[in-house]
Amino acid sequence: MKRIWIISVLILAMAFIGIGCGKKDAQPGAAMPEAGLPAPAGVAENLGEKIGSSYVETLKQVVAMLDDRPAAADARAMLTDMKTWTIELMVDLGREREALSETDRATADRVLSRRIMEVPADLFKEYQAGQMHYKDDRELFQLIADFNIITQYANFDLLKKQLPEEARRLGIQ
Repeated sequence: MKRIWIISVLILAMAFIGIGCGKKDAQPGAAMPEAGLPAPAGVAENLGEKIGSSYVETLKQVVAMLDDRPAAADARAMLTDMKTWTIELMVDLGREREALSETDRATADRVLSRRIMEVPADLFKEYQAGQMHYKDDRELFQLIADFNIITQYANFDLLKKQLPEEARRLGIQ
């Protein structure tokens, strides 16, 4: 019962992050730029920050889920749900990224790269320790590893190149 409550709280927290990653930057009545046209100042930077913040929060959630080293079956169930939800979030952010010009995409990617490099060392160390606890369960070990590269779902070119079946599954052409 405690795990169900923890999962519910974590998913709710991620939902608030997702809501915060919405299009709150847009002014009422203001349209997003046509695909390929330059975005208003700051939009690309904000998008890179949203993707980066979502990545950091996801790592925190994974660490929290694995903190008490749940049984492998419980960890797998929690992390599978978390991964599904996070993929949906990243794909939504990826659609925003796709609407940007090539220059603005590069700006968003640059901000995201900086955010990834700034992940606190202690957070990443805890993440890796949680993963290593399940090293004998290859499937679970890989599931945990997938969170480290989850931002690829926000970069459709990268997703199509690295995980073409996933891109097709998600309708990303």
